[in-house]
Amino acid sequence: MEATQFDRLREGSIGLPQVLFQSITHMAPGAAIAFSILVSVQFAGVALPLAVLCALIACVLVANSIGQLAKQIPSAGGLYAYVSRALGPRIGFMVGWVYLIFEPLVAPLLFLIFAWATEDVVKNDIGWDIGWAWWVLLAAGIVFFLTYRDVRLSTNAGVALGIFEIAVFVALSAWMLLSHLGDLSLAPFDPTNNEVGTLTGTFKGMVFAILAFIGFEAAAPLGEEARHPRWTIPRAVVGSAFLIGLFYVFCSYAWVIGTGLGDFTKVTTAAANPWRDLGEVYWSGGWVLIFFAIINSAIANANAGVNAATRVIYAMGRIGVLPHAFARTHPVHKTPHVAIITQSVFAVVLALLFGWKWGPLTGFVVMATALTILVILVYITTCIACLVFYRRERPQEWNPWLHGVVPMLGAVAFIAPLWYQYRPLPDYPMRYANWFALIWIALGIVVTWWMATNRREALENAGRIFVDDREPPAERIEAPPAPAAGS
Repeated sequence: MEATQFDRLREGSIGLPQVLFQSITHMAPGAAIAFSILVSVQFAGVALPLAVLCALIACVLVANSIGQLAKQIPSAGGLYAYVSRALGPRIGFMVGWVYLIFEPLVAPLLFLIFAWATEDVVKNDIGWDIGWAWWVLLAAGIVFFLTYRDVRLSTNAGVALGIFEIAVFVALSAWMLLSHLGDLSLAPFDPTNNEVGTLTGTFKGMVFAILAFIGFEAAAPLGEEARHPRWTIPRAVVGSAFLIGLFYVFCSYAWVIGTGLGDFTKVTTAAANPWRDLGEVYWSGGWVLIFFAIINSAIANANAGVNAATRVIYAMGRIGVLPHAFARTHPVHKTPHVAIITQSVFAVVLALLFGWKWGPLTGFVVMATALTILVILVYITTCIACLVFYRRERPQEWNPWLHGVVPMLGAVAFIAPLWYQYRPLPDYPMRYANWFALIWIALGIVVTWWMATNRREALENAGRIFVDDREPPAERIEAPPAPAAGS
């Protein structure tokens, strides 16, 4: 089947706000600060804001590399397409292989967070014990409706949901800081205050802070549906990483100060939902806003995760790496509906399985650990791809700082947290995630070898992942015209 025969997405249908909030909501600011960064507390302790700040610096360095590649390769393939063009189809396929598991893991782990937070309130405050599994199904149904329909519906929903959750957490954080002006100090940025050692605490805490950042690259797969993607995608990727990173540092600092330096680790790790508790202490009945911000964040993140995952699945189906059925789009909504249905079923089954085995919260932690290890490897590879791409294919545009120093720093910044995730190994059941990540990489190497031997043409097409062999029209991919003088 020729590339031009594949169904098209709704090209040029969304602008910078929708693309920006695709990344922001994929990061799930509310759920991330409440649960992803919560896991860091057992390692970083009072120095939690330091671990978050280190993750911010590392992720902004990677965001720059992704943004620079997005300027040249506006594609639904996202990071898969970027690495394929820069480092060749085999390494690109490995990135696609990793992406095939880590991006689809986003929705089920957020379904578990939605279920955990909702069951806690409904059971303890209302008195209804209907079971967490039903809340997983409700979350999945909402996300399926948003993503199956027009991309404009799901991305506009992301803008509204994202603004609400950020506003609520910023308001509570500011309230806590204003209530403790006399207690403000730099102790939360002192590495000696880490719970398990100066370096170990920082880098192991950084792993789950990185988990909170995962998704800043989620705008990239919307490269074919965005207007002026060479202008909008880089700004969305870098802007989301930087702005939400500042949000995380601000909220984590307020969290430590608001809880109290002396009791922070003990109080926080003993709570089922620490931010809900903070809402009760500082806002009384206003804790309901925190609850809605968290479940809103989970839905928004799952919505963005399904958008990103299904666009890459669609792109891989289009070139024959996956079955061609995944390259079909809905005749009315122009969404990759076959990929969306498949992703939705996978997410529900996985969420129910992990929740049944370990409970919603522990199931989330196990799934999230595996996801973080895999995404770190993808980020390192993407940084290297940026350097190689500009040095080899765009020498006339080579900038030693943007395309050399920054990508190398980005790759190096992720080596330490990856090392400390395996040295020492975490306890079970979290350790299962470490082994799963290694097994998935090993399987990917085997499958890549098989593709290179038996499906060489499909593998080599990985670098040409546009709707067809031509780039999108110039008026769609270039930056928007500058405003007229005096306007």
